[in-house]
Amino acid sequence: MREAYIIGRSDHSLIPFDSNIGKVVQSYGGVGRNIAENAARLGVKVHFVSIFGNDYNGLNCIRYCEACGMDMSDCCIVENERTSTYLAVLDETGDMSIAINDMDILRFLDREHIDKVFKKIKKDDILVIDTNLDKELIAYMMKHAPCDIFVDPISSEKVQKLEGLLSYIHTFKPNVYEAERLSGIRYDGEDSVDEMGKYFLSCGIDEIYISLGKEGVKAYTKDCAVLCSTEDVTVANATGAGDSFMGGIIAATLMDYSFMDKIKFAQSCSVVTIESDQSVCRRLSLEMVNQRKEKLKFNVKEKKLCI
Repeated sequence: MREAYIIGRSDHSLIPFDSNIGKVVQSYGGVGRNIAENAARLGVKVHFVSIFGNDYNGLNCIRYCEACGMDMSDCCIVENERTSTYLAVLDETGDMSIAINDMDILRFLDREHIDKVFKKIKKDDILVIDTNLDKELIAYMMKHAPCDIFVDPISSEKVQKLEGLLSYIHTFKPNVYEAERLSGIRYDGEDSVDEMGKYFLSCGIDEIYISLGKEGVKAYTKDCAVLCSTEDVTVANATGAGDSFMGGIIAATLMDYSFMDKIKFAQSCSVVTIESDQSVCRRLSLEMVNQRKEKLKFNVKEKKLCI
């Protein structure tokens, strides 16, 4: 889901009950929205579905998303409601001192609106869901979606909303800690990640991409497991890599890439993002990703799976 992120950082130690001098930065974010923007910049025809308030943040976010190539016609604007906002105040070291998460407006995204959207979706489309939504609505969408479902679980806390629903998922992209929480398998090196992958496959998921941070990604289908990492990458910004990876998987799937080519393409999307200073690289494009992929050195280990 989409949120407006407002981050204020103090130049000096924070003084309680006083006006602190600092810097304020505002940007458009949210995992679902970021994935949507990445996919749109890669040429995917994206329909974004969400709820906005009729306020400054909401209307500006809609205009920004439209300028990025996203179809916002299935979004609802609710009068006299606040657009979802995450406010974080950072101290002088960059650590979060306090944060406020205002997502109350999401209660207006209901089954009736989802049903209207589902009538437009074709069988060969892709439905991407994040777990900021209400658990009951997530379950309803999964059980009634007319196409393949891709899921980003967002956090190890919110991933629990997917319990009992894994069989409805086609493609799943957790990080290793989210995978650990949902599978119940303790993370203890590559062998334990393989057990997580096998668990998710046994639940009926077709493709799993488990992010291992600097160690790359471990990807699974019923036929094989692939560990893929990259070398000689200069990190300018550690955030946004997962969202761009998921955007890359969506684009590569719609372009009918092979499993291995999906992994390398999505990894290349992540590299382009972390080498920029933006959580969603505004220069991201299909041409840029393919050019970067040609120059990247991939370390790939593939093995057969016995489930």
